[in-house]
Amino acid sequence: MRFSFAFIPFLFISAFLFSQNRMVKTLQVPGRNEFCKIDTTGGYSVLPSGRRVTPVGTTLRITNDPFGLAVSPDGKRAVALHSGALSLIDATNPREALRIPDYAKTFTDPFKGATFLGAAFAPDSKIVYLSGGDKGNVIIFDTDKKEKIGEISLNQPVGNHLFEESFTSDLVLNAAKNELLVLDRAHFRMIRVDLATKQITASIPVGRQPFGLSLSPDKKYAFVANVGLYEYPLVPGVTPKNKDTMMLKFPPYGTFTKESIEGVEAEGRKIPGLGSPLVPEAMSVWMIDLMTNKVSGKFKTGNQIGEMIEEAEIVGGASPNSVAVGKRFAYVSNATNDNISVIDCQTRKITGHIALKVHPSINKYRGLMPFGMALTQDEKTLYVALLGFNAVAVVDLITRKVKGLIPTGWGPTKVKLSPDEKNLYVVSARGLGAGQNGGRGFIKPARGTYIGDIQLGTFQKVPLPSATELQKWTQQAIDNTFETVSLTDDGKNPLPPLPGARTSPIKYIVYVTKENRTYDEVLGQLSKGDTSLARYGTNVTVFSKKDTLRHVDVMPNHQRIAKQFAYSDNFYCDSDASIHGHHWMIGVIPNEWVEANSNHSSTFNAFSKAPGRRFPKATGAIDPEDYNETGGLWEALERKKLPFYSFGEGNEFAGVSEEWDHLEFGARQPVVFPLAKSVFDHTSRNYAGFDMNIPDWLRMDQFEKEFTEKWLTPKKGTKVDLPRVIALQLPNDHGAGVRPEAGYPYPHSFMADNDISLGRMLQFLSHTPYWKNMLVVITEDDPQGGVDHIDAHRSVLMLAGPYVKRGHVSHTHANFGSILKVIYNTLGVPYVNQYDATASLLQDFFTDKPDFTPYQMVIPDKRIFEVDKAMEIYKKTFDWKTAKPGPKMDDPDEQRREHYRQQNEN
Repeated sequence: MRFSFAFIPFLFISAFLFSQNRMVKTLQVPGRNEFCKIDTTGGYSVLPSGRRVTPVGTTLRITNDPFGLAVSPDGKRAVALHSGALSLIDATNPREALRIPDYAKTFTDPFKGATFLGAAFAPDSKIVYLSGGDKGNVIIFDTDKKEKIGEISLNQPVGNHLFEESFTSDLVLNAAKNELLVLDRAHFRMIRVDLATKQITASIPVGRQPFGLSLSPDKKYAFVANVGLYEYPLVPGVTPKNKDTMMLKFPPYGTFTKESIEGVEAEGRKIPGLGSPLVPEAMSVWMIDLMTNKVSGKFKTGNQIGEMIEEAEIVGGASPNSVAVGKRFAYVSNATNDNISVIDCQTRKITGHIALKVHPSINKYRGLMPFGMALTQDEKTLYVALLGFNAVAVVDLITRKVKGLIPTGWGPTKVKLSPDEKNLYVVSARGLGAGQNGGRGFIKPARGTYIGDIQLGTFQKVPLPSATELQKWTQQAIDNTFETVSLTDDGKNPLPPLPGARTSPIKYIVYVTKENRTYDEVLGQLSKGDTSLARYGTNVTVFSKKDTLRHVDVMPNHQRIAKQFAYSDNFYCDSDASIHGHHWMIGVIPNEWVEANSNHSSTFNAFSKAPGRRFPKATGAIDPEDYNETGGLWEALERKKLPFYSFGEGNEFAGVSEEWDHLEFGARQPVVFPLAKSVFDHTSRNYAGFDMNIPDWLRMDQFEKEFTEKWLTPKKGTKVDLPRVIALQLPNDHGAGVRPEAGYPYPHSFMADNDISLGRMLQFLSHTPYWKNMLVVITEDDPQGGVDHIDAHRSVLMLAGPYVKRGHVSHTHANFGSILKVIYNTLGVPYVNQYDATASLLQDFFTDKPDFTPYQMVIPDKRIFEVDKAMEIYKKTFDWKTAKPGPKMDDPDEQRREHYRQQNEN
């Protein structure tokens, strides 16, 4: 749909539009009335977000998550680098890609599971140098022989310093010197390697977490993009021997506070601060003089933390990730800011920024996430991969404006020009989406059915467009992403069509996130489900090595809640795994740092001498490096001065310890990681977040106790009101290894624990005085544990409360953006990013005729889970007369193994 109006500003709308039966214009995704689908015949594919993708040019589906791309000097070959795999492509006629190692094991695996994002061809167009990532090496690969012919270790002594535990990040070839320039993100350095001897000739300190590397045309300067914000220290007093008792029970401070800068007394010791996020080492670009091996420039690109932008404080660093260097200017993509910094290489100054504006309706919001870039030889045009917008931006460097968009697959990462500059090559991480990964008639592909295996990336060869073609493609890219939807607002629906439109009778929202289940697994016996996949439904058969149980009700509360209130049969997690999911669900778009790390091996070592090894990545928490420019849900509520509270959300930092008695937060940390400032003072200190050694039922004890003390029976004379948003993590449907002695004799036992605890929570809430104005949103952070016959991303979304339609099934395409739009519109909070602003509107869930009937929980089959058995270790039992009106989170390799184990058992 083409746009024929100037988008009405938010404040103007809220001032006059909303008497009854007013026409309202909203932005929504084009696929809001469609289910996810993959179309390889030239049509469009529908993504979990409800956006469409229509990659132009010649499109080839390749292995998932290509984050490295190289084109041979003769223009005949292209190489895409994935996690532990390589795609070898005929760049002149890309009909198929050769995957190495292949699934038939014809070719020897050259990587042994570890790669990252660096790839560079030698001048002969046959040899390619590849980043070995976590293994700290460079692989030398012969594309003719299709085999590894050598490697270079970064773990070499330099002078008197012995470097160990290196991590190979980006690399470039300096053919004139027959050398490689390589980034080692573990040791925060750039090294130079003599290819004749494979020896390191120089080791140059750079900023934190060096990520992107480029070479000037005259080969005199290297530019390093550093995406790290902090160097995270070991918690004082923690050693390998005492770590189980000395780790911190709770993060010591919030980010960007006096305490986080200077340090604080916590848990009986002095916890060091992290320093200022504005130092040159943090999120910056460094220029290195290759004649002297000295740093000749340090640039803080993009918008800086603490600045104000449109009355919102910037809380996320710019995340500079890639550099394209010309004769005079260097261009830096700042993912968080949706802009390009321009550095004058002669004056060593930032001369300006190019705002990447693609349409007036959404230019005020962030979400493009610029990543890889390609600069033309005449330096008049810059091509920028927009990771968050599924397009390549064509930037006119004379006018410094976006002159058009080229549609790509889902999540473009890298873009290259052919040597003759007639074609553009683009790789996208998730391509056309995942599609189904199970169900009747489904044929398992050789690559497998785990979500990270079945979802293919794409490689595109795109002839550079004419002005007419570019105009057409630009409109196509916009239409793929959002359209204007006019609707009549009668003033009655409890979900207003826009934030601030009017007051909703819903005052309180409880936002419940669970772990790793697909729709068909849990609700497959209901609408649009596949009963053959409903292994956690009701009246199912449970298989195990020791016995078979028949007519088992595994998760009966889920089906009761769905039938009594409302659920979606067309909801999708935008995420593949928890590292994405816990970002998306609180409105933080995963940036290039999160995406590149999510599917690549990265070993954490709290006691490493390499500072980068103390921070490979979080899993369910959000690290400071991940923050979006103005934050997400928490920051939006804080700006609006609306109270909120979190029970256990975001506790899974890197390297945490999780045991049955870690009840305060569910995890203890050996390294000093902070919480976001906005949520630090609004997080329970007595609720166990993700920790598979703790029963969900115990979490409900903690939740009910704190809820009652704070908001039902506060101290006399204390005036309280329930926070407007309560986030609560209920994670045991993640599943873990069976523990019969602890009350979990079957994998299904964890699901039953989760189910009865969810039922108990809703029963409790629906008997409080807040229920009459409450909405409970129940979902999963990601779907990676299971299978679904429509799409591997399809998952659970249930809404409960007096203003939710009873017995309703929503067919509206929904995602995390849709959930956030419910929260923002209901509470009158302005949108934060493009995904919020353009998400589908779920008004069909609601009614203006409330039903205040409370919920009554049901008890799953005691053959698979008994509450009292699981609570024995805590010396607690439950008075059933009152029941009236392990593993780390989402390590991809562990989850892949568990996925296939469960498929083999069914």
